[in-house]
Amino acid sequence: MKILSVVGTIAMFLVGGGIVVHGITPLHHLIEEITADFGGLISALLSNGANLVLGFIIGSIVLLGVNLIAKLRGKSV
Repeated sequence: MKILSVVGTIAMFLVGGGIVVHGITPLHHLIEEITADFGGLISALLSNGANLVLGFIIGSIVLLGVNLIAKLRGKSV
């Protein structure tokens, strides 16, 4: 079960990052341009890696915001 929770969390970061990247057109095109010079598999891995990193960064920012709001309200998360 532990492996499933880790894989699921990584998948959520990947999906969330992909949604954000596709929503910001210049960022999406930048990632496509950077990865276009590589082969098909490497290009896909790099593109997904960028989505994963961005999803992790945004998820961390949201978590910090939720914890800060909870702390200001006097509740623990």
